[in-house]
Amino acid sequence: MTIFRYWQLIRITSSGKYQAHLLTQVQEWLQQAFADSVNRADTQMTDFQKALLDRWHSKAAQADLALLSLRCFVSHQIRDACDRLTQKFGKDYGFTTAELLAVVLDDDGRSPSTYRPFTQQILESYDPAKAALSTWSNQLTCNHPELNQLLLEKGLYRASPWAILNDTSLEQVEKILRTFHLCSEYEVKAGRALLEQYKRVYCRDRLAQRQAGGPRRCQPPTPEHLREMNATLEQLKHLAELLRQYRIHVRGGSGGPYRLEVPDWEQVPDSTPVPDEQEEFLEAFRQAVKQGLAGAIAQVIAANSHRLSQKKTPQDDVYIKGLNRYYCLGQTIGALATELSLGNFARARRLLDLQRLRADVRHRLLPTLYEQVRQEAVDYSSPEQLHRLDQTLEAVLAEHIDGLLAEDAAAAQSPNRSGPTSLFAQQLCATIHQFMPDSE
Repeated sequence: MTIFRYWQLIRITSSGKYQAHLLTQVQEWLQQAFADSVNRADTQMTDFQKALLDRWHSKAAQADLALLSLRCFVSHQIRDACDRLTQKFGKDYGFTTAELLAVVLDDDGRSPSTYRPFTQQILESYDPAKAALSTWSNQLTCNHPELNQLLLEKGLYRASPWAILNDTSLEQVEKILRTFHLCSEYEVKAGRALLEQYKRVYCRDRLAQRQAGGPRRCQPPTPEHLREMNATLEQLKHLAELLRQYRIHVRGGSGGPYRLEVPDWEQVPDSTPVPDEQEEFLEAFRQAVKQGLAGAIAQVIAANSHRLSQKKTPQDDVYIKGLNRYYCLGQTIGALATELSLGNFARARRLLDLQRLRADVRHRLLPTLYEQVRQEAVDYSSPEQLHRLDQTLEAVLAEHIDGLLAEDAAAAQSPNRSGPTSLFAQQLCATIHQFMPDSE
């Protein structure tokens, strides 16, 4: 019997780690008020939990201690849920249990308190008639909005390939493949045809299974399904992964460890020759992107550095050092937090605020790049082509910049990175030295 879980609270320390903290007043109360339950090895935990819940809900004497004891138990369930996520995904997506707990574990053990920690929110929404407390704690932890956002930033979107395919329309798959992944028209049509076959076969049987009381979770297609679709499991998973990356992107996350490749539908190469003028324009466009990106990064770093220098305790130097170590030296946020004396992972993450950095660079880069590309296009386009370009150029450039930033977010989150690999990171490292303090 894990009775100690009812008087040990899992909480985050000032160093960003987590540990069990003994609440002596809770332990002493339980050993007196529930002596038989605490001292017997065969005590039924459900009965013990029910007694604590009843005491808390009754608002009788020591109801606050009963609540605090239950908060201890729930804190262990939250820790276990984060542990399971880390064991399953942490290595591939570069996160630790401590990072997850920093988001969801906010209970400091105070009682009574006007602040309602997440442990208490779980208890207040708990209905014993519907689930076990451990199950309910796990469910709410794994669906915590800020936790899901952190996982998205790491590139983890927890939906099965089959759920993603079920939830994507034919029009959406065309748009995503064409404008986000820049696939050829052949690949777009092949992707739409594959999804259409999938929906015709899989969704038909899925609906019948649900009506017959089958499992709620989407199961992989059967061999019979695949034969009827004339598709392989790898093709379907690949298409789902392309859609997953788009969903991560639009929700503000990174691309994670997945490296995008062109869909290999039938290994048909595009043999269309590229005219010399088009190649010249593309080279001019690439140079415009690099120059514009370098300028936008410099402007954003300068603005952030100035803002941080105005704080009561200036943080501009440590901000520049942190960016340099993260992007150019390949250090993790946790490592640079320690080396730069930032206290913990969460504080270092807030200081760098990489998502805002990319968004600010996008805001500055888009209008500059628009003017440069529009000017370059004059030499290569007819009046009719320029008119059409004016109608679509901003949207095309926005898609390109978003892809560039998504590439950086994906590369930055790779657990094996050792230096700048994305174009964004390379330009940042070429630019940041003008801001570096002499001591670094």
